[in-house]
Amino acid sequence: MALDEPKDEDTTVEEGAIKFLMDTQTTDVVRQSGGLTIDYVNESYRRGYMLKLGESSDCGSSGDSGGCSGCG
Repeated sequence: MALDEPKDEDTTVEEGAIKFLMDTQTTDVVRQSGGLTIDYVNESYRRGYMLKLGESSDCGSSGDSGGCSGCG
């Protein structure tokens, strides 16, 4: 995951006010895996964004999570 400028071949996915850009290879992996979940984790031993391939049924269940969003 990185901050970058869009390129012509990138796939753009918008979720609310957030825009995600994925290169062709990443787009293929996300589609084949059934989607992507992005969650913010704020726990004593880890903090930051967590990316998980595939569908997640426990989205936001940790209580410390900042929410999540799927795309794909």
